[in-house]
Amino acid sequence: MSVPVPADQAFEGFVDYVHLWWPLGKFSALGPGSHVGFEDNGLIEESDDGRVSLWGTVERIEPPHVLELSFTLGMEQHPATRVHLDVRSVGPGSEVTLTHDGWSGGEAGLQQYEKYSEWPEVLSYYARFMGGHS
Repeated sequence: MSVPVPADQAFEGFVDYVHLWWPLGKFSALGPGSHVGFEDNGLIEESDDGRVSLWGTVERIEPPHVLELSFTLGMEQHPATRVHLDVRSVGPGSEVTLTHDGWSGGEAGLQQYEKYSEWPEVLSYYARFMGGHS
């Protein structure tokens, strides 16, 4: 997807402002009133009553171009998958690519894939937040 800002702003918008664009009303482990953000090398969701859900662990971060997570959101009973974000400057804007892979085998992998198939919708919120089109 393209966003109309330089790579450093696109990366910052994804990482530092995830709490402003992530659609917690639709995609949440802890429900209404929670907050999502990067903290202590992890992507966490915290509920208004203090419960915490670790969505993923930062495995690699190279601002403003690469973020890689070991990702478990809501599927902690299965091995972690991999979420890889790549941000590249293209003219005055940026091209942002998110790849989610590393599925488990068999039925577990199918369950993971089905649970995580909503990235296009999630990323449409990010694109609009960054001033782009979904």
